[in-house]
Amino acid sequence: MYLPAGTWFDYATNEKLTSAGQWFNDRPLWVNGSYRLPAFARAGAIIPKMFVDDKTMNVLGKRTDATTRNELVARVYAAPAASSFTLYEDDGASTGYQGGAVRTTLLSQQLSGSTATVTVAASSGTYTGAPTGRANVVELVAETQASAVTLNGSPLTQHATKAAFDAAASGWYNAGGNLIVAKSASLGVGTAKTFAFTLGQAPVSVTFSCANGTTTAGQSVYAVGSVPQLGGWSVASAVKLSPTAYPTWTGTVGKLPPNTTVEWKCVKRKEANFPDTADAWQPGSNSTLTTPASGNGGTTTGSF
Repeated sequence: MYLPAGTWFDYATNEKLTSAGQWFNDRPLWVNGSYRLPAFARAGAIIPKMFVDDKTMNVLGKRTDATTRNELVARVYAAPAASSFTLYEDDGASTGYQGGAVRTTLLSQQLSGSTATVTVAASSGTYTGAPTGRANVVELVAETQASAVTLNGSPLTQHATKAAFDAAASGWYNAGGNLIVAKSASLGVGTAKTFAFTLGQAPVSVTFSCANGTTTAGQSVYAVGSVPQLGGWSVASAVKLSPTAYPTWTGTVGKLPPNTTVEWKCVKRKEANFPDTADAWQPGSNSTLTTPASGNGGTTTGSF
């Protein structure tokens, strides 16, 4: 991949690359078992997103289960130079936008010292069916994890896991891999929302070991677990281990979130076609570890 001069982040892994205007060779196409074409975002980029799953019907968040997921989601790449993006929305169904039936929202960011600030400004304009309030989600990509996040000056609650974060109306969590995710409860679109992230906590690494991992031809042992770095329980995105002392398999996973409880298991899986099913799971309860505040979290062990 050729990257113009500047600071870039790999969209799939959040790895930071500093380019002088050069080629970067041998970029991986498989990331934790998932095929990913190389894609990069420049530092300072702000990318609007929406929640999508198998029940999503349209860009307005209508769903087959009769609910609506219309939260404003922004992936933000922290940078010292201030940057902004204007989000443009209409009803997605008519030509009303030609008569001015639109809503615009200015999104902005700036990294100053150890504090990254992301602001969702008060929206302007409206259209038929436009929400008067919505939740706001900021996915901040930075070089370190966060120790605190505030919303309009008030502390948000830190959650230890993605599951706890998803279940809460508001809060934040260190997702690892240079990613911090924060959200507000539903707030009026006419009010500005400023998220301030206090950075400085470096992600940690942990060695995963699976004992008694006897395999057949074309089969390997993987670690899969509750954080994105372990596939988020998706077997297709599990982390492949190495038979360092067969039948014991080990591997070190970096960029795990600090001070976080992680559940995981060993699985046996075919190497070909990256299937989302395991041939065998580690029996019994999940293995559990709590990552330290920094550095190396040592070794955690599972067994077939």
